[in-house]
Amino acid sequence: MSLLLIGAAMISGVLLGLMGFSWLLKKRHGQRMAALEHRSRLLVEQAATGMAFLDSSGKWVHANPSFLSFLGIDRSRLKGRSLVSLVYPDDMPCLPDLSRFNIGGQPFVEELRFAGPEGSIRWARLTLSLIEPQLYLIQIDPIQATKDAEKALQENRRRLELAVTAGGVGIWQYHLGRDELLWDDKMYELYGVTPGGETEGTLAMWSDRVHPDDLPAANEALAKAIDEQGELDIGFRVFRPDGERCFIRAKAVYLPGDGDGMVLGTNWDITAEQAMQASLAREKEQLRVTLSSIADAVIATDHNGIITFMNPIAESLTGWREKEACGQHVDSVLVLSTEERRGPKISPVSVALNGGDVCFLREGSFLLSRDGSRYEIQDSAAPLKDNAGVVTGAVMVFRDVTTRRAMQKKLRYHATHDSLTGLTNRREFENILQLTLDEREKEQGMLCFIDLDRFKVVNDTAGHVAGDALLRECARVIARQIRDGDVLARLGGDEFGLLLRGCPADQAVQIAERLIQALDEMRFAWKDSLYDIGGSVGLVQLDENVATVEEAMSRADVACYAAKHRGRGQVSVYTPDDSEASRRHVELQMAAGLRESLEANRLLLFAQEIRPIANPDCPGHYEILLRLRDRNGDILNPGAFIPAAERYQMMPHIDRWVLTQLLVKLGEQLLAYPKLNLAINLSATSLDDPSFIPFLDELLAATPVPPQRLTFEITETTVVNQLSTASEVLSRLREQGCKVALDDFGSGFSSFNYLKHFPVDFIKIDGSFVRNLMFSSVDHTIVESINEVAHRLGVKTVAEYVEDDALIPVLQKAGVDYVQGYAIGRPQPLDYLLEQLSKPAQPDQPKNRAMASPRSS
Repeated sequence: MSLLLIGAAMISGVLLGLMGFSWLLKKRHGQRMAALEHRSRLLVEQAATGMAFLDSSGKWVHANPSFLSFLGIDRSRLKGRSLVSLVYPDDMPCLPDLSRFNIGGQPFVEELRFAGPEGSIRWARLTLSLIEPQLYLIQIDPIQATKDAEKALQENRRRLELAVTAGGVGIWQYHLGRDELLWDDKMYELYGVTPGGETEGTLAMWSDRVHPDDLPAANEALAKAIDEQGELDIGFRVFRPDGERCFIRAKAVYLPGDGDGMVLGTNWDITAEQAMQASLAREKEQLRVTLSSIADAVIATDHNGIITFMNPIAESLTGWREKEACGQHVDSVLVLSTEERRGPKISPVSVALNGGDVCFLREGSFLLSRDGSRYEIQDSAAPLKDNAGVVTGAVMVFRDVTTRRAMQKKLRYHATHDSLTGLTNRREFENILQLTLDEREKEQGMLCFIDLDRFKVVNDTAGHVAGDALLRECARVIARQIRDGDVLARLGGDEFGLLLRGCPADQAVQIAERLIQALDEMRFAWKDSLYDIGGSVGLVQLDENVATVEEAMSRADVACYAAKHRGRGQVSVYTPDDSEASRRHVELQMAAGLRESLEANRLLLFAQEIRPIANPDCPGHYEILLRLRDRNGDILNPGAFIPAAERYQMMPHIDRWVLTQLLVKLGEQLLAYPKLNLAINLSATSLDDPSFIPFLDELLAATPVPPQRLTFEITETTVVNQLSTASEVLSRLREQGCKVALDDFGSGFSSFNYLKHFPVDFIKIDGSFVRNLMFSSVDHTIVESINEVAHRLGVKTVAEYVEDDALIPVLQKAGVDYVQGYAIGRPQPLDYLLEQLSKPAQPDQPKNRAMASPRSS
């Protein structure tokens, strides 16, 4: 029993021991599993790959930091997101159905885009697998850098393809071991063949297209590149099947490899380049031929000034042959100097090379030839620059101007000197005078005008040849009386000008008196005659009161005029208080102003009515008068400028201006007033002008105004002094239908006799007889006599200067046909008259007494 108990106890102890050992084993296994799980968690947490666990319901069990970092979210935000929501929308359809996964089955692997923070997109490789029932492992390996590299590689490939396509480059490779030639599409295009031909893949595909003359050199170059395992660079011509010929450039390199290696290369079309090179070669040759044949010398240098080209003209002028000069510095071949300095002068080529600008030689530069000759040259040097603006050389063009400069000097002399006497001419004298006025000392300097007193006698009696000889002799006589530095000039005709520089007035008078004495002592012999000569001198001091050349010349002319009128052989010094000098000075200034006024169109047309009184039904007319607007805008009467115009031969210009304005510019406007008749004054100087009649005929033929509405007035004095000329002009006018009026009748040497030979339509009785008609029986008798004789000759009469209404009945009783004067109407602007005539007639309209004075005032 005890044994049983002992046995049982032993069995129980053994069982207890086994149970304890079993528990111990389980405990140790659990500890190992816990440690393994802990290590696994550490591995997951510290893994660089993003890892996460997802149950079958789509809930996140766990996600490591790499997973969260890749998505850019924290754990709290991950709980509310599904796997699908993490994937870029376009890639969502790529995700698998989780229910189809098996434990140990094939995992799902796909490259997908994930939505990162702030709208960013990130590429990753997604691995999805079922590791336990209802537990999925998700792994994310970032591949953004790989994708970026692939994208860059694709872009580079695309760019390369575009570059190759745009550049027209074809790529080929020749495998030596297989004897196989491979082309890309561009190669087929370059050679004009289609893939799949009989020679496809063989060298014949290439050699059949190469020009026979170029093929041997091409084959040799290819063989050399293969033998030496080097590079190939050749050009050759190709015939395409369509007959077109082109130039191909081939470059290749030998690449060693398995077997015998290969040659990899490119081809491209250089037809345009070859054509351009050929064109440049032709142009270069043409340029060389041109430069060799032009009349100018040309020298070209490099950037160091070393001569690279010289044409034949340059060879001739420098004395160097091109072969000798090329390689020499330009300064050793082109030896320059100035007229003043015989030493060497810097070449413009050096200046152009250093400064980069075009350089010109100054006038008076000379080239010293190698043979000792000396040429005056004119040149320019220009730098040659590349596309970057860097100077690469220079070109100098020059010509021999020795003969031309000599001619220019001669022409310049003739342009500034009088051809007859050799003295300075008027234009140059005025230029010198202007310089003197600009640089003068206020208290010194005198201007002289010298007028020969009896030159016209010699010129008219002995002829122009004698007159020319006299002028030359007088020039020599005057030149001997003046000082060094004084300027003597012939101003024209028998007038000389003398500029006395730095000369007080009293000394100038002494020089002038000595000069007159020398002229008085002259005895000019011509053939069998002996002539006495004299002179008059006018002086003006060039002080601060003389501002311009015109003013100085005008004052000297006035002083000379005064000297002649004091008895000739006199010296007159200009003084502003001399009344005769002042009057002549004013006339001179007015004459000069008239020219300017004509050019500036400052003359004004006025009109004064001539009204019928004997028969009111007869048509009246208007006399065209002139006014002048001066520079200040004031209106001047004829008396202020007509005398100057008559003295200085300006009246023909004024007459032509008036006729042109009326008959051409205002012709259409005057035509619109059929009852408007006009009286136009003609001067005596116009009647003396041979070109005036053709001018007037041309105007009358061109004007739309009928000639019957035109009356031309000339003065009685003009008729008496120029009877034949006036008769011819006015007869022509009457033949064309114009009327003629004799103005100021009775004021001069009037004679009724010449009226028989000089038919006129109107006689205008001078105002001197009309003014005092009511108080002078003599004037009354003269007016009646003129009127009676005129009517017997069939001529109508006009009374001028009718300034009182009381005169009109007296003139009517005397039988006068027309009246003109203030009592009828004052002169008014022609445009104002035309404006009034265009308005409807107003009954009892007052007489116009608005403006200006009558023509003779």
